[in-house]
Amino acid sequence: MRARRFVLLACVLAFAGIVQTDAIAGRLHYPLPPDSTARNGERGPMGSHLNGFNKPAPPVALTREGMHPKAAQGLRRRYSGTPVDVLNYHNDNFRTGWNQSETDLTPATVGSASFGQIASLDVDGDVLAEPLMVSNFTMPDNSVHNILVVATEHNSVYAFDAQTYAILWHVNLGASQSSVDVNCADVQPEYGISGTPVIVRNGNVATIYLVSATEPASMSFHTKLYALNLATGASVTKAMEIAPRANLQSGGQVHFDPQNQWIRAGLAYTNGSVYMGVASHCDNNAGSITGWILRYDASTLRLLSRFPTVYTQADTELASIWMAGFAPPIDANGNIFAITGNGYYSAVNTAKGYGESVLSLSGALKKNSTFTPANFQALNDADRDFGSGGVMLIPPVAGQLAPPLAVAMGKAHILYLLNASNLGGLEKTGKTPLQQYTVGTSWCACGPAYYMGPNGGLVYYQPASGVIHAFSVSTAKHPSLTDVADGTTNAGGGGSFPVVSSNGSTAGTGVVWLVQRQMPEILEAYDAVNLGTPLFRGNADLWSNGYNAFVTPLVANGRVYVGAYKKVDVFGLTD
Repeated sequence: MRARRFVLLACVLAFAGIVQTDAIAGRLHYPLPPDSTARNGERGPMGSHLNGFNKPAPPVALTREGMHPKAAQGLRRRYSGTPVDVLNYHNDNFRTGWNQSETDLTPATVGSASFGQIASLDVDGDVLAEPLMVSNFTMPDNSVHNILVVATEHNSVYAFDAQTYAILWHVNLGASQSSVDVNCADVQPEYGISGTPVIVRNGNVATIYLVSATEPASMSFHTKLYALNLATGASVTKAMEIAPRANLQSGGQVHFDPQNQWIRAGLAYTNGSVYMGVASHCDNNAGSITGWILRYDASTLRLLSRFPTVYTQADTELASIWMAGFAPPIDANGNIFAITGNGYYSAVNTAKGYGESVLSLSGALKKNSTFTPANFQALNDADRDFGSGGVMLIPPVAGQLAPPLAVAMGKAHILYLLNASNLGGLEKTGKTPLQQYTVGTSWCACGPAYYMGPNGGLVYYQPASGVIHAFSVSTAKHPSLTDVADGTTNAGGGGSFPVVSSNGSTAGTGVVWLVQRQMPEILEAYDAVNLGTPLFRGNADLWSNGYNAFVTPLVANGRVYVGAYKKVDVFGLTD
């Protein structure tokens, strides 16, 4: 008890010191001790990013709607291939979104009358996080299951049997944060688990790492990192309060703000460490917070390193890392990549800031290199943040002469091809990205996908109010992207986050999947090589606040999963 009182007293004294030394910290909502229900938030005006950028496209007629007439038969159908794991956002650490081992879902079968919705799973909140899959896992009763893992904004985690959809276990991690109390209506009516978890599997031992935002009492805010046992849902170790702090070069300190910040980007894992990006709610509490990349020990959940994106007081330019839910990619050497949003930029050591930038950091979160568009201030002024999209690493191929490659795109809908081993710094004459390409005519809160097809590598993007594009990848000494195929239907607000399934690079097996950000959500499937007219286009479920759902589908073991409000819709073959 004495030790606990000492920790609490230390926190109080530290907070008092900050208030005395930092003029802005009166608005800072300081992280609480883990079990505290003290008030650390305040009411404010309700914010939202539901502005002109986010208006959905007009609804169009759907070719197929509702449950397939043979849905019950589809649920009994068994996958013909070898079941796979999908343990993190977009399948792998490069964030390609490519499931290379899909045997049942091909352009021919998906375009047939046999494909459609076969189930709708009930959960207790919005599903922003991508569902994940762990296959051939033995439970404590020795039964073997393919397990679908679903996390919700109501702070629940579900483990479903991925054949019958019986619930194997369900845990709730505490009262969610009210959207009204958070003062941000981007997600309604609550914030809980927003970033896609990451699962670490070692044989038949698997741990789910996730971040949960809770409000155990009115205006008492917590954000914690959890490690859950996949077999039971129980905590492996005590949850860790997210509470980084850093000294500002302009004086004073900055801390994580559990009322005004959240973990929207997916979590990442490598070499015994869990990584996360930190964003802001509706840019509230301007001047008191910064974006972060954080690194935690996977065994103890202890904070090992932190990288604040702003080192000087920056008003509303917070340099958040949200990437519309995209997870930071990790290369083969353990380097971490991310994109920041609207934010202060300066390479001057006395006032560093990394707004509107692609970051490359070592596993210990030391800066390797950055890329910043030359018009970063114009992006800030117009709320055209670079960090509204994700960054993806392009897998290297045999005989590649080009350096390691990455792609990134934000609201300005300019696709940048970058040297991932040296991002290039501030863009200027004589120091430019490998290529830049304007995609569509609108904006992007969207992400890329990759597929090594029978004719070579392809990168996919779909910006707002535009069609999906496939770009061939040249890995010659002077690498480039070339638009080689396009879809025919326009995206909703922001664009989409496609994924790809195929049986390796075998011709005639590749399918691109995406969820249109409309009301209701729309699942689309395209031939991965030709795109063109969708093979399938059908409605999924509704979203709690109309259309503000930046979601990506999961494709695994012959089925497709789409998160929605209190639902996960399941699509598959019936014959």
